[in-house]
Order: sequence, then C-alpha cells, then structure tokens
Amino acid sequence: MLRSVAPPSSSSFRFDDTTIAAAPAGPALELTASDGTGLRLVSVTARVVIDAPLAFTELHLVFENPEARQLEGRFRIALPPGASLSRFAMRQGSHWQEGEVVERQAARRVYEDFLHRSQDPALLEHESGNEFSARVFPIPPNGRKELILSYGHELPAASPTYRLPLAGLPRLESLDVRALLARVEAPAVTSSLGGASHGYHVIEVRKSGWKPDTDFEVKPPASPLAGLRSGNLVLMRVSPALPTEPEEIRSLLVLLDTSASRSLGHTRQVETTLALARALAAGMGADTPLAVACFDQTVRLAYEGPAGGFGDVQARAIAANRALGASDLAAALRWAATREGTRYERVLLISDGVATAGQVEPEQLREAARALGAAGVRRLDALAAGGLRDDASLRRLVTAGLAQDGVVCEADQPLYEIGDRLTRATRSGLTVTVPGAAWVWPPRLDAVQPGDAVLVYADLPADRPVALQLDGQPVALGDLGACERPLLERAWVKARIDRLEALRSDPGTDPDVRAGLKKQILELSVQHRVLCPSTALLILETEADYARHGIDRRALADILTVGLGGLEVLH
Repeated sequence: MLRSVAPPSSSSFRFDDTTIAAAPAGPALELTASDGTGLRLVSVTARVVIDAPLAFTELHLVFENPEARQLEGRFRIALPPGASLSRFAMRQGSHWQEGEVVERQAARRVYEDFLHRSQDPALLEHESGNEFSARVFPIPPNGRKELILSYGHELPAASPTYRLPLAGLPRLESLDVRALLARVEAPAVTSSLGGASHGYHVIEVRKSGWKPDTDFEVKPPASPLAGLRSGNLVLMRVSPALPTEPEEIRSLLVLLDTSASRSLGHTRQVETTLALARALAAGMGADTPLAVACFDQTVRLAYEGPAGGFGDVQARAIAANRALGASDLAAALRWAATREGTRYERVLLISDGVATAGQVEPEQLREAARALGAAGVRRLDALAAGGLRDDASLRRLVTAGLAQDGVVCEADQPLYEIGDRLTRATRSGLTVTVPGAAWVWPPRLDAVQPGDAVLVYADLPADRPVALQLDGQPVALGDLGACERPLLERAWVKARIDRLEALRSDPGTDPDVRAGLKKQILELSVQHRVLCPSTALLILETEADYARHGIDRRALADILTVGLGGLEVLH
C-alpha cells in the first residue's frame, strides 16, 4: 500500500515527495509447534459488533497440523492496543470447552499438571504490549485444532475506523467476516401490535482460496452521540477545547529501534527517518542539528551533523545492518542522556516500545526518560511501529516528566500528520471530574492536543445526570446513547482494573494497600471475564477437572458471543 500526503501546517517540516511503501506485514496470529514447526491456518471466521466508541470481535480459527505426530503448539495473536480479551475456547470432539479466568501462576501449575498426564489443556496469557499467547495441547497428527477467542476494544476517534488485521496471513481455505455496525431504529415500520424495528448495518465478506494482502477495514456511520450509558456505567468521548500552539523543532535526536522484533518494518523505519530528515532540512533549514542512533542491546551513533547532510547514503548504511538482538530501551535513553557533544532539545523514539533486555520495569524506563532533561531535552515523542507493540509503555515514556510532554504517533500515519503532531504543543494535567461519581478514569488528561478524542469512564448512580468538568470548568456534552450492557460493562471493568493497577504501581502506595488492590483486581478479572496481567484463561478437559482444582465456573454465565442480531450471552 502507498501513502501520499499533503503539506504540513508547521514550519519545521516541509514535505515534497513523501510517498512511502508500507512495511511488509507479519501475521497477526499464528500457531507454532514447540520445535518451530508451523501449523497452517486454514480458516478464519470473524463476527464483529461495532457500537462506537466500542467494538467487539469474535474469531473462530482452524489450524491444521502437517506432521504425522502429535504436537504441543504456541498460539500467538496481536490485538488492537488496549484490547481486553474475554473468551478462549477449544473444540474437544463434538463440543466446545470454555476457558476460565484463573490467577496466572495457579493456571500455569494446573496446565503443567495436565500436560504431564497427556490430557487436553490450553493456557492463554497476556504477554508484553498487545500480544497474547496460548499453549495448546494436543494437536493431533495430520489433524485440525479449532479455537475461538473474543475481545473488545475502544474506537476513541470521532470518526473511527475498525480494522481486523489479515495482511500477512497464509492462503486461507475460507474467510468469513460479518460485521454489524451502528445500531439503527426505524419506528415507522411496525406490526399490528405496534413496536419498532431495529437492527444493524451489516457487511459480509466471504472468500475462498485467498491469501490476504490487505486488512479488513470499515468506517461505521458517524454517530451524533457523545458516548454510551447503561445504568451506573458511563462512557464519554471528550475532545478538550485547546488552542493550537506551535512547538517547532530546532534540534533533533532520533533513536531508531533496530532490534529483532523490528526486522519486518526495518526498511520502512529507515525510509521514514530519511523522509523526516529531508522535511526538517527543507522546513527549518539544512543546518538544523540532527543525530540518528540505532539501538538493540547496544547503541550505535549512525549519523550526526546537519539535517541536510542525512541522505540516501546514510539511510542505505543503516538499512544494510539487519535488525537483530534484544531491545534495551532504558540503555538507549540513558545513552542519549549521558552522551557528550551536541545537546538536542527534542528526541524522537521510533520503536514498538517492548523492552526485552536491561531494565524493563515501567518505573525504570520512566526514570531513564526523565534523565533526558539533564541533557537539555525538553520533549520526547514516539512513533509506535509494528503490529506487536506496547503503546502504554510509549505513553508512559513521553509523559515521564520533561519540560513538555510528547505524543505517541502511529508510524504508518501519513507523514504530514506525524509532522503536524510533532510540532504542536501538548497540554497536560487537566483534571477530570464527574460530580457524584464513585470513580472516574482517567482522573487527568496528559499530552493532549487540539482535536484529540479521549474516552472517560465513570461509575455514576443511574438516577444522576451526567456532567463533566475539565480543570473545574464544565464541558458541554451531547447525548449518551443506550447500549447493550455486556459490551459496555467489559470496557468499564477494564477501565476500573486499569485504575486499580495505576494505584497499585504508585511508588507511594503502602504495601498492605498494594496487596489489597491486587486482590481486588483478581476478583474483578475473574468475575467479569476480563483478562489482566495477573490472570490467564485456562481450558481443562472436563468440568470435573475444574472442580478438582477448585476453579469456580460460575463466571460462565456471562460469556459474550455474536449472534445474527448482535451480542448474545451464553449461559
């Protein structure tokens, strides 16, 4: 795919020819045996419900074992940033066995116990960033393994696009996608007893023998609603009214992630760096100070000099070095903070945000980012690259506490949009208040720019009207639409877990309070089937197996699935 872009509104960047081929896509999901043998994905069936600003996706996947031997497999999937996974099921004979949300370490112990007895367990866990993986056993010789998983995620933009990643998958025997968009009502169509007809706009796609070369994307009809509400559950889309203030780039250090995880997008990242360097030279002047450093578990200064001096020769030299090794993100930031020589006001990190070497804890990474301030860095921004990535980690870095908070841009955005966001000031510390609410998430908005849309959740008594304040000033809200409670409840519970995780990770939180918060997080995750870093989805062979290990199956009462008319609950 090619992207052509228009000129930016800032003076820092001036783009002439900024059409760049998209990076080759790696598969968004795969099942691989423990010895590296790839199992063929033969069928994908997707059922989607979009009730903006939320979406729910159910995938039915069929894999084929090409070997004449039984295998244990590792299933991997990259979900949209911030998605919450709530269902994992595996076909066993003529029925589906549903996974149960269990405390993570306990789930691992039970899985290993069943694996040693050659029974049929499966274990799905949250890995780094937006990656989830599952251990699946057994995969029969020359047989097929069928899995179902479902997840919900947010569509915060005022005019959102839903995307189901398909590009990079192998040739499929069958693809079947059915998406229900934007609930509509037509009161003029009635029966002899009155009533109103309602339903969804429906899009159906079916293909056979197709090798996906693009994703499934759809833009729902624009909604006049400002959010959703069901009883005490409130979700609002907020766009703060902020002035546009330029923040030009007078010097720039680019930290380019060249670790193994970036191998597929390596060439595209180098092309993006070259395009930005040329646009910076054209906008701010050829003498604008520029440095480009590549990092994996080490850091290598690839270029330092005027922006006008970075061209094809320098880009080819970087591209010639293959993307290998682990990603020591903290070391790269500390290198930038302690190096001698030219001081740079701005740093741009091009990475997936997944640290796999050195200091990897969130607060350690934030400390490394804050240390940039001592070297004269006023602002750190990030381009989020790749399908497997950790956007939350990148957001923590760009808001670590420098003089100005930065932004996280999608690396595959049109370059003029990237340039525009990099050269606009951000606003942080906007307190969020919903009068009468037991809690609000997020409690403050950081690194927002004019036009940004943010989703705000609240726990508000059903009889209280919704009112919103930013920094103590009332914000005019449009109408909130009624929605199916299970869809909103999943997202609302995830927001509540995110809030508790933030309180738990605060260095000032008392250890006893931290332990109580973890217990509460586990209870919410299990009760509402919302996977979190402390839980996993475990599939055992029989109901008796769950009972023998003391695993409560009552949560099965609210498994969400997609039927012909929308969301349904399995009892």
